[in-house]
Amino acid sequence: MINVFFRKYFDKWVTRRLPATKQVTLNSRNLFIFPSKAGIHFLISCFILFLLGTNYQNNLILLMVFFLCSFMVTCLLLSYQNLAKLTLTATDSEAQFAGQDCQFILRLIHAKHHAQDLTFCFQKGQSKLTSIVNDDSVYLYATSKNRGYFNPGRITLRSSFPFGLYNVWTHLDFDYQLLLYPQPLENTLQDLSSSEHNVAHSMGKSRLGVDQFSTLKSYQPGESLKSVAWKQVAQGRGWLTKQFEQFSGGDHVLDISRLNHLALETRLSFLCYHIIELEKKGLRYALILPNQKIEMGLGSVHKKRCLTALALFERVKNQS
Repeated sequence: MINVFFRKYFDKWVTRRLPATKQVTLNSRNLFIFPSKAGIHFLISCFILFLLGTNYQNNLILLMVFFLCSFMVTCLLLSYQNLAKLTLTATDSEAQFAGQDCQFILRLIHAKHHAQDLTFCFQKGQSKLTSIVNDDSVYLYATSKNRGYFNPGRITLRSSFPFGLYNVWTHLDFDYQLLLYPQPLENTLQDLSSSEHNVAHSMGKSRLGVDQFSTLKSYQPGESLKSVAWKQVAQGRGWLTKQFEQFSGGDHVLDISRLNHLALETRLSFLCYHIIELEKKGLRYALILPNQKIEMGLGSVHKKRCLTALALFERVKNQS
């Protein structure tokens, strides 16, 4: 109970002291320094040596104690200077899929020297992937199982440079709001994506593509050499090119009402899978949701619009 109360109080205090921002420069106001476990043992050892030196009036032991204390103070200054004036900037992240490791990128701008021994992690949505720190950027990962807007919480930055006697840390809030699409779920429900009229109308129709070999035709100057039938050329049959075709499936209508017998998240995952597959095949599709209809279309903009509608369906904001 006490821990919960202290945690809430601490979170409120950190929110007031370190408000959300897209860019922050580290300084004495947002950095916290405390002795590490090794540092506490170091101080205890100095205190024991000091008692021995004063008890036996041994100046050599006292000299060693003063040297160790000055070394401790020097490490304190170096620990702060390692992170001071380091600027971190949050970059916008593209929408991703729920249930996967979401990537976030921070840009680093060093002052006069490169900061050493940096570790980054999110307070929420912990991922099995560890952060990757380069000279000018940091790649962080977090996981959320829910669609919608995802905020992985504050980023904890830690460093124990130079000798591990101090822990320098801070909790930074970059106010991430990453849009997560539903997790694609493969299914074989054909009536979900094709109307009977479109299927009957498109049976037997084909168009040029790359799916299946169709015929050989005479080579025309300017055509790609990759399509040349080199086997026939070697047999002396002249220059011929291979022609392929792919079958057209017509326009598709993705209607969520056809899956009312399933759970909502399952329906959205099925629709998400069909959108991705139809986009890969180059087939036009429309999306029908309650109180919302996206007309027939194709392309990255249309795909993004449909996936966004699925991600935000009956959900305004999701803090996972």
